[in-house]
Amino acid sequence: MPDRVQNIFDRMKTFRRARNPRFSEPWLRNCRPVRPDRLLGKALGKRLGCGLAVVILLHGIAGCEDPESSRPGRSISEPPPPEIVVARELLEQGRYGMAEDLLSTLRESHPDHPSLQFLQALAVQKQKRYAVALESWNALDRIEVSYPERSHLDHYRGWCLFYLGRPEEATQAFRRHLDVVPTEPDSHFGLGVSQLELANPEEALVSLDRAIEIDLGTVDRRRALGKAWIRRGDALWELDRVEDAAHSYHKGVIQFVDHYEGWAKLARAHDRLGSPEDAEWARREEARARARVGQVEPGAEGDV
Repeated sequence: MPDRVQNIFDRMKTFRRARNPRFSEPWLRNCRPVRPDRLLGKALGKRLGCGLAVVILLHGIAGCEDPESSRPGRSISEPPPPEIVVARELLEQGRYGMAEDLLSTLRESHPDHPSLQFLQALAVQKQKRYAVALESWNALDRIEVSYPERSHLDHYRGWCLFYLGRPEEATQAFRRHLDVVPTEPDSHFGLGVSQLELANPEEALVSLDRAIEIDLGTVDRRRALGKAWIRRGDALWELDRVEDAAHSYHKGVIQFVDHYEGWAKLARAHDRLGSPEDAEWARREEARARARVGQVEPGAEGDV
């Protein structure tokens, strides 16, 4: 095993796998648990260390029901290296720099494997290097082979375009993804916020309502659900439906209590509705939320 890969394995032993990862990615959904020692053999299971002798969610290797690729083509014949399991685990845990390092090393011996390229682009994007990631997504889109993650390419390309200030192109990417995976709540959400950037609150409301409908009742999606309710409030605010916006903001901060911008928007709505006591309460909650997340100064970048 290359020394750099071994070093990443050793560093991983110092961490416990998060029970509730912050991100629930499209390529991780609808996967059944697989034990790495059963999938890769006892020898590799020992090589990864007892810190990884846990249930890992895999995609495209075993147990996943992935939608068909959005572009027909010949299937890739070369299997990915077994260490891709570790890269997926690093991504799921939010250790994007380590994942990028590992994937870069694996690509030295598998330079053209699209699954490795896809996960490396994702690791780059999660570190907010959107222009670099977008180049990778565009390059992957030109590959005429199908591979397990292919159907989700436009989801991630859409978010790159959104954060690069290109909402019209982002809407096109999210729509392409939803043509393939119509029940992906994050793409409905992405389409909704892109429509808000394009000053189309009616269309945004439709997409955000759909995202909420899909996520309702899903315990590990409360954060995403809260964000959708809050951005739904923004669409209602733009439509001058202030009371409805206040209700939506309130539902959002119930689900995502640390969303301090949601509390600020709720306070603003109560001001407009002539409820100063409720507005003051929301501002106190905003201050508490800022303190909890270590963001005490207004004006800093927040959640979408």
